[in-house]
Amino acid sequence: MKRNMFGALMTLIVAFVVSVPMVDAQSQIVLSANVPFAFSVDGKQLAAGDYEVRDAGARATLIETKDGTAQVLGIYAYAGPSKAGDTKLVFDKIGDHYFLRQIWTSTRGQGLSVPKSNLEKEVMASSRESGSGGAETVLIALR
Repeated sequence: MKRNMFGALMTLIVAFVVSVPMVDAQSQIVLSANVPFAFSVDGKQLAAGDYEVRDAGARATLIETKDGTAQVLGIYAYAGPSKAGDTKLVFDKIGDHYFLRQIWTSTRGQGLSVPKSNLEKEVMASSRESGSGGAETVLIALR
């Protein structure tokens, strides 16, 4: 009797352990965007193209090309609550450089703020010295 109870309990534990990753993988939301320009995020340069953006945790986000050749995984600061349908990528354009600034997803219910990289700080300082002005904001829809 004890042996049957132990076997049944072990079967339930194994079934639970195996099913949890499958449920998580099925519930993962993937958003896509076509970014028509090369851009930088977390100090990494990414080419223009089709990208997928997916949640990888509470504030963690994975950004990768649809073909999987380039990716960036980052943990970003909370930028505020998002509104329904407010799903977009926000870029700063400084001169001819683009930097990912924020990620807004209505599915997550919040926006995330990407910290400025050293390259962005350098380009911004150079832009100020040359009198070119500040950053321009560019929005790309996520779908």
